[in-house]
Amino acid sequence: MKVLLISHTCQSRTEGQPRAQLLGKLPGMELCVLSPSRWKHYGAWRGPDIEKDASFSFAIRRPLLPWLGPAQNYLHWYPGLAALLRGFQPDVIDLWEEPWGLVSAHACRLRNRLLPGARIVSETEQNIDKKLPPPFERLRAYTLRHADHAVARNREAIGVLRAHGYEGPAEVVPNGVDAALFCPMDREACRRELGLGGFVAGYVGRLVEEKGLTDMVDALPHCPAEVNLLFVGSGGLRSELERRANALGVASRVGFLPPRPLSELPQVMNALDCLVLPSRTTARWKEQFGRVIIEAHACGTPAVASRSGAIPEVVGEGGIIVSERSPVELGAAIARLAADPALGRRLGMSGRSQVNQHYTWERVAARMADIYRRVCASPRLKAGRSMPHAAAGGRA
Repeated sequence: MKVLLISHTCQSRTEGQPRAQLLGKLPGMELCVLSPSRWKHYGAWRGPDIEKDASFSFAIRRPLLPWLGPAQNYLHWYPGLAALLRGFQPDVIDLWEEPWGLVSAHACRLRNRLLPGARIVSETEQNIDKKLPPPFERLRAYTLRHADHAVARNREAIGVLRAHGYEGPAEVVPNGVDAALFCPMDREACRRELGLGGFVAGYVGRLVEEKGLTDMVDALPHCPAEVNLLFVGSGGLRSELERRANALGVASRVGFLPPRPLSELPQVMNALDCLVLPSRTTARWKEQFGRVIIEAHACGTPAVASRSGAIPEVVGEGGIIVSERSPVELGAAIARLAADPALGRRLGMSGRSQVNQHYTWERVAARMADIYRRVCASPRLKAGRSMPHAAAGGRA
């Protein structure tokens, strides 16, 4: 079976390539990954970081319109995609891009024209049902009309697909974690190396408002004196967190560490008594997965997190869920874990078990391979319709 995976995420050796690497090793799988030669990632341009011993072929191509102001990256497409399809002749085209992206609609159009027997798998993380501005609503409608199977990162995202007319098979396949890298370690040794003491409730990621980090500082006065906060990451909210901690008289209990590479995050996760993710839902955003949750769970660390988006789905039995924007409830949950170490261990063990069952990259790759096999074995139920020229991004 020949699969073309179109994914800007696979630029990264740690974010997307683990799934591709495991897929490429499966018997009977011939995988080609199409990724951009340059991509804007949280405001900074980056190029592909290619695994030296990759089990798949890498097609690095220059995208057109990789970033276009308010449209962000959703108008990017590959002028060389038609040639790649003709040369590789995939059985499956996996669009690890949102369905409203021009790259997704363009791939569907080319499939219809050049390889009508190939199957399209469309992936999405979007869990907010909202009408998109032109031309994105038309692009999404076109992609969903021509997709043979849909993969969502969370249950709410399937509901969004259905609300926008998708009638085909769909299922949730989550993000994955390297469970060999993220694993239980000597917690006391990790804490000593990081200079941490007391009960440590920590956050790992971007220091931005939508993550609800001010609620963590506001929760601290409602926790016992031995509870400390640790923020690992960078972002514009740090000065506000420091100001708030000073105003509340808890600055001595709030620490900051700079961002760490993935290889160093297991030490951080093992040093925490609980991971905290108090994300706040807004009209335009809510948590679509929360990868740090499964990274913490893989280390046996419980989570205290809000009800935003997919968080309760991912936390499962591995932590405590609290209301959004509720520092008092958040503080009570942290205090409960501080007072009952056995509870924290039980929740952490449950989280580790959930990772082994559902969230390792091996499990994710196996799920995707099973989808590829099933979609190839199923007859195509509808013929593709031609896409309006304006929505197709010009000539192929």
